[in-house]
Amino acid sequence: MKNIFKLLCLSAVLAIGGVSCKKKYDPQIPPICRLETYDFKSSSSLIERVKLMPKEILDVYRKMDNRPDYQAYNPSASDKALVLKYMDFLPPIYLKVFKENCVGIYFVENFMGNGMASWVVDKDNKVYFHIALNPSSLRYSLSKTLTEREQSCFIGAPGLSVNVNAGDKYKGLAYALFHEATHAVDYIKRVTPFVEKDFPEKYWPKKSYKGDIFLKSWKDYAVPAKGGNFKGRDKIKFYGLGGGPKLEMKEVPSLYRGLAKSPFISLYGSKNWAEDLAELATFQMITVKLNQPYIITLSGFQKEDIIYKPMSSNRGKRAAEIMKVLESIPVD
Repeated sequence: MKNIFKLLCLSAVLAIGGVSCKKKYDPQIPPICRLETYDFKSSSSLIERVKLMPKEILDVYRKMDNRPDYQAYNPSASDKALVLKYMDFLPPIYLKVFKENCVGIYFVENFMGNGMASWVVDKDNKVYFHIALNPSSLRYSLSKTLTEREQSCFIGAPGLSVNVNAGDKYKGLAYALFHEATHAVDYIKRVTPFVEKDFPEKYWPKKSYKGDIFLKSWKDYAVPAKGGNFKGRDKIKFYGLGGGPKLEMKEVPSLYRGLAKSPFISLYGSKNWAEDLAELATFQMITVKLNQPYIITLSGFQKEDIIYKPMSSNRGKRAAEIMKVLESIPVD
């Protein structure tokens, strides 16, 4: 999930028409975060919400990443069917949140990353969301998708590699959808203390749903608790965002040794508690519900490959614990 602060600031300058109503939005809420911007009907089916991204929203995404080559990808019938198929693996509360709060699931060609969940509100301060996904996740396997994500952290060097084995049975869409869907649930149900610092507090649920569970591993939003930090964590950047990559390949072994001693299931999950939640839930679903592996292999650094199996450690126990929390959220 990208930090949407830039997106909000940029979108505030767009002139997107709204409807007249007695109630008014907070003037600080930009058009892209207003429900009236979207052609949303609560009676629409989930498959109807998997659709082409509106031009006004696409323009914001282009400006956000300075990527004029971003193009709205129009999902085919088979693409939509795959989204619904993978949704069936989600816990009940996820499906409820999608049915009641999702205004759209879009695909952006050439997107820097695998996906992004963004909050939306109506005039009554009810929170909704939209999700943007990279259509490459429809084409590539889970293993390829996750390997490319992991490799984007590092400045490449001949003979050295980082690979992720998550099987070839499922598409990368499983990772992207599970991850962004977890952020969506966090927006609506507040599983962590808060999802992001730029999400106005007035829209948070009054009480975090067992968010204190994250305070065992986090001192603050992006500050690990004692024993959770490790050398190089502050240089972790993905997908070329934030001036990345900043890590040399020679730093890979020590980085993963540090990760293995931390409570985090992945490098991406070590960024902040919102990503920690999303990664824990996602890899729990990949390994348990999809019955796929999650194995990281470092090659070329020594005579034999270095193998990490994050789910076989105490971090796997954290993932199972988080999934129990998510599955315990009432759907009524």
